[in-house]
Amino acid sequence: MHRMVKIAVTVLLILTLLAPITSEASNRSRAFTRVPAVYQTPEGISMGSLGNLTVEVEPGEGYVYFSADPLTQIDTQGAARTAALVASYTLGKDPLSYNFYYRLESDSMIIGGPSAGAAMTVATIAALLGKEVKQDVVMTGMVNPDGTVGPVGGIPEKLEAAAKGGAKVFLVPAGQRVVERTVPKQVKIGPLIMTTVEKEKVDLVELGKKLGVEVKEVSTIADAARYMIGIELERPTAKEPNLPKELKGVIERWVDHYLKESESIRKWVEANLSKLSYMARNAVEKVLALSEELSNKAKKELASGLYYTASSFAFQSTFEAEYARSLVYFAVSGPKSIDLIAERASDKINSVGSKLNGTKPSSLSSLEALIAAKTRYYMARDALSRATLLASKKVYFDSTDWGALHWLSYAYWRAETAETWTWLFGVGKGKIVPESRLRKVASVMLYEAESVVSYAVSLLQDVGATSDLLNEASDDLDRAGAAFSSGDLYGSLGMTTSALAKATASIHQWFTSDPKAVQDALRKMSYSSINELLRKGIIPVLALSYAETAKVYEKSGSQFDSIVYFELSSAHAHMLSLLTLAGSQLKQTPSTTPTATGPEIPTKTPTTVTVTVPRTVTSNPKTMVTPTSQMVLLLGALLIGLLAGYLLGKR
Repeated sequence: MHRMVKIAVTVLLILTLLAPITSEASNRSRAFTRVPAVYQTPEGISMGSLGNLTVEVEPGEGYVYFSADPLTQIDTQGAARTAALVASYTLGKDPLSYNFYYRLESDSMIIGGPSAGAAMTVATIAALLGKEVKQDVVMTGMVNPDGTVGPVGGIPEKLEAAAKGGAKVFLVPAGQRVVERTVPKQVKIGPLIMTTVEKEKVDLVELGKKLGVEVKEVSTIADAARYMIGIELERPTAKEPNLPKELKGVIERWVDHYLKESESIRKWVEANLSKLSYMARNAVEKVLALSEELSNKAKKELASGLYYTASSFAFQSTFEAEYARSLVYFAVSGPKSIDLIAERASDKINSVGSKLNGTKPSSLSSLEALIAAKTRYYMARDALSRATLLASKKVYFDSTDWGALHWLSYAYWRAETAETWTWLFGVGKGKIVPESRLRKVASVMLYEAESVVSYAVSLLQDVGATSDLLNEASDDLDRAGAAFSSGDLYGSLGMTTSALAKATASIHQWFTSDPKAVQDALRKMSYSSINELLRKGIIPVLALSYAETAKVYEKSGSQFDSIVYFELSSAHAHMLSLLTLAGSQLKQTPSTTPTATGPEIPTKTPTTVTVTVPRTVTSNPKTMVTPTSQMVLLLGALLIGLLAGYLLGKR
């Protein structure tokens, strides 16, 4: 009997030690694919190679681990973070409920650029679904935060490497069927032989036929998944969404409010025109005419059902009327009027800021309204700073840019829009997002925006390009970081989302080979995401508003402006979805009335990090063991041990 107990204990210990391994295997899902890369030989010749990418996913807290052999450039690591977010969002899964592990191995000396990003995303989707990636399909292309596939370089060399590796299908970004490649040429000059380089156009489809590979263009991750995994990723309908009735009512109030304010200010200005000189009166009358024209446009757009466009025109009409009033003050009182006008704008901004800081949303839709309000509050503060700087330089009137008076007028009424967005509080379902979730999402998105803005800056610098939109994204990112540090999570989310959308749009501006494909993809993504939120009873006001603006630009033929606003629409819908994906964490609130709250405490620890692991260190920092599974294993081990001991004892 003593011997039987010893044997049972021994078996129990062995199986107990094996329990974590068994549990890990049941919790972790893995997918594998090959990714092409390009490297330079010592002779300066570009060559392609195939690397191996392994993606593993397990239940976790939203951490992203990246390991490379050899080392990679920072943008490749950033692509892993984007891949985890895009894959999760595409499947409607919560990225903060998983940990992601990426292992990239290549024969080239260094892996540079984000060209593996799209393949990483598809492999992550496969891992999340427990599917396999087809090994005869190879892809190159970067992944954008909006789920589109971005252009990359060195595609002919990558295609040749894929063909040597046995690929039958090679996926490239839409618009990159025909690309340029650099070809070395040897030229003999007397006794010397010199090597020069020439550029030649390559039709990848034709090159693929020669190599026995079918080349296909893809514009979105969903397109790529169809070829690489063999699945159709279902999304909600991409039919143009309709504004809910309750939202129309609020926007109509906005339009009415601003049109009345604008008319009132114009009447005051007209009553004081006689005090001005001929030249001053002429300048003011032009501004009045512009204000009235904008008011008429607002009424017209409202009648045609374009509610947000109407509110935008009404807002512009009001601050132009305010500018006319400021010109009258200046004409009568001179530069000393600047201080009084600036003080009025500053008081307005501070008053609105205090109100917003003491407010907490009571529904998902009012949460977005608060984010929108905070964003406009920061825009008003920025406008006041611009005006102060211009006033210090005595730039009071419009020149190449707005003067101090124009910026002050804008600042005052932009603060007013921040306040009128609070009229949306109480709209939609009565659920709230826990502050812990809010902080995690704000941290993840801020980290992602830093990567995307930094990458966009490096891309444009490489080609010597500039972008006002990217400059705006950088400014938004700075404001987002400051807001997060001060504990203003709502303001941080708003400015971060704006930075992400603008930075991504700037990449499309300079590097998209097929703008029409991007526009179509973003429109579908925007409408689909909005419809999914509406289906849940959530009214994504910002996403709806930007989608309407994008549609207006699309109809007018302004393709890039349409892309920018569809990008903003998609980004805000994604942000709201990310906040609400963890449905079980949402709490019901008994009231739809905003409640006062104290200042929020900032966090210094991001919830999503990327770790580059040296080749001698494993990228698996922990083993997932659930209490239930471990208890089952322990009981099983005990029974097996006792049975083995009993049988051996009988012998």
